[in-house]
Amino acid sequence: MASLPRFPQLSRYQATKHTVSPLVARHRRREGRAPLRMASHLSVIIPLVVAVLYAVAALILKRANEGLTEPWRLTFVVNWIMAAVFSGFLFMGGHAFAWLHLLHAAIAGLAFFIGQIFTFLALSRGDVSVATPVLGTKVIFVAFFGALVGTEVVSSGMWLAALITSIATALLGSGGGKRAHPLGRSIFFGLTAAANFALTDVCMQAWASAWGLGYFAPAMFVCMGLYSFALIPFFAGPLRELSWRWLVPGASLLGLQATGIAYSIVVFRSATTTNIIYNSRGIWSVLLVWFVGHWFGNAERAHGPRIMIRRLAASLLLLSAIVLVTRR
Repeated sequence: MASLPRFPQLSRYQATKHTVSPLVARHRRREGRAPLRMASHLSVIIPLVVAVLYAVAALILKRANEGLTEPWRLTFVVNWIMAAVFSGFLFMGGHAFAWLHLLHAAIAGLAFFIGQIFTFLALSRGDVSVATPVLGTKVIFVAFFGALVGTEVVSSGMWLAALITSIATALLGSGGGKRAHPLGRSIFFGLTAAANFALTDVCMQAWASAWGLGYFAPAMFVCMGLYSFALIPFFAGPLRELSWRWLVPGASLLGLQATGIAYSIVVFRSATTTNIIYNSRGIWSVLLVWFVGHWFGNAERAHGPRIMIRRLAASLLLLSAIVLVTRR
């Protein structure tokens, strides 16, 4: 039997009926990249926004600490307000309970609690425009701890950005003049706080996903609140003496910005990148102190334009580190 003739148009149809036109293919690729671009943008936007919130919160809490002889009552209240703010993560849910998960949350909460103690020591003993930039050294500790425990592969570019950040932090914290001794204490307290906050971030990146951020973060901050009861014997007076009209908004902003950092670290899986971008809080703290600090009863701009300009100029190094990371 003679074979049937082949029709070229039928062959072309059979060859292409399961393929997609180049225009449709480009559209589908573009649609696939859109969520990735959105996530990339959010991984930059969220740390930048919470950096501003932190600078504002530091100014407000500095004002709330005025007139107090010790920072322990302030720390106690702030810790519990932050625990209340983090309870909002419960709606995200998580995985089944395990005692190991709770232990991990308790360890991370302890590191954060120690960081809080030294943060308020730094704010109560020094300037916001010094303490906040010095806290920016956290990114160095994050990179070190992350590489040590294997939660991050830190590239040479990331180490360069971390080095630039540390240099900028040193310059931002310079120029204490006659207040060199309080400045030195503020820097020491800030460095100690930064190391503990870095350990917290690395613990969250390593452990939070196993239980789920929705359970891990609230448990961590409740543990921090429970640790805060150890501060009660050191109170110099009753809690009613605190300046609640400054304390509540300052603590709420501090808790809100902390949720942004926790979300970025766990969801975007990069504590080092998040913290380098978050380091712009040093820039915002100098600008806010210089231009609107007097609204909060802050007199740091009395140091003079020379010191403030030097700190602001040094903050450009922070911007270069941020650009280096965001272009990576």
